[in-house]
Amino acid sequence: MNFEYYIDLVRTNKFILPVSILVLLIIFILIINWRNLRSQWFEWRTRRCLNQIGIKQLKNVICADGLDGNFKIDRLVMLHNSILLIAFKPYSGNIYCAEGIPEWTQLIDQKSYKFSNPLYELENQVVAIQNLVPKVTVRGMLFFDHSATFPRGHPDTVMHPGNIPEFFLRSDCPEPQLDIMQSWKTLLELPPAGNQSAVA
Repeated sequence: MNFEYYIDLVRTNKFILPVSILVLLIIFILIINWRNLRSQWFEWRTRRCLNQIGIKQLKNVICADGLDGNFKIDRLVMLHNSILLIAFKPYSGNIYCAEGIPEWTQLIDQKSYKFSNPLYELENQVVAIQNLVPKVTVRGMLFFDHSATFPRGHPDTVMHPGNIPEFFLRSDCPEPQLDIMQSWKTLLELPPAGNQSAVA
């Protein structure tokens, strides 16, 4: 290897050394933060998918459950003919599930974890919202992000980035019906779960 050639090259072009150091530094930072960057990338993709659903959205609102308690609702979405409640479930790995079983299973690196069937809570949340807007249809869906797979399938009320119905997407939604718009005004009165605005 001709080191004198590279030394002469650096001397004649003073920008090569600092640029090379900067490039190596960027690569080093990316390698160190790869997991964090990958996680943020998936989070951005998930938010992007969710934000494309429906005409309008309310995020992170509180709704009374009718039993002296309350629910935190992840998202309420205005569709042209109904209100859609979306409960985001941040479970990764292989998910084994069915509609009527009390527990679902998450499998990660050959380790399994049980969690309560989220459809039960989803149904209770839908009922709570339906009580607020009894004149319109309220439907509920669970949403799992890109990190979840379903080797044995899933109930129809489970949604992920690969199976969002086209008629849910904002670009394909017709103008909302009058009763939907009136019901949405009621939902706008729900208090936000945090200090941030719930309207999107």
